[in-house]
Amino acid sequence: MADVDDREKNGSAPVKNMLTYYCPNCWEMVAAEDEKCPKCGFFLKNFDETDYEEKLIAALHHPVSERRIMAAEVLGNRGSRRALPEFKKILSSGEMNYYILRSVLMAIMKIEDPEREKLLRQALVHPSDLAAGLAKELLGKLSSKANMDQWDRQTG
Repeated sequence: MADVDDREKNGSAPVKNMLTYYCPNCWEMVAAEDEKCPKCGFFLKNFDETDYEEKLIAALHHPVSERRIMAAEVLGNRGSRRALPEFKKILSSGEMNYYILRSVLMAIMKIEDPEREKLLRQALVHPSDLAAGLAKELLGKLSSKANMDQWDRQTG
């Protein structure tokens, strides 16, 4: 297989970097070589110094929904109390993607904190009937003190 230089010499299109980079502060696309976000001015190298849990919390706003779902699941599995305020914002934001809402609600359920029940109750009136229904189901499991294996539905 020809390398990029050979392709350019032969007149065929060079292979471009297939990765997309985002500023972890404002989620604007940035170039791989950027040191500073052109939109918000965030110094991208500062993100390396951010702890893992904060990176996951930031990823709850990633433009790719699968990344948001994965971040919520990992935060729930880690029992991250620090994520609860961000989960509350997501539930209040008007988010309607059920898969994101489901991952947030399941993560909340896994975090042992007094705020957990309040957030699930808040979700009972969510505009998404599916999310509200899941919140009702999870509150039932919480009140019956069901074993996690009985309600986790293989979510990670």
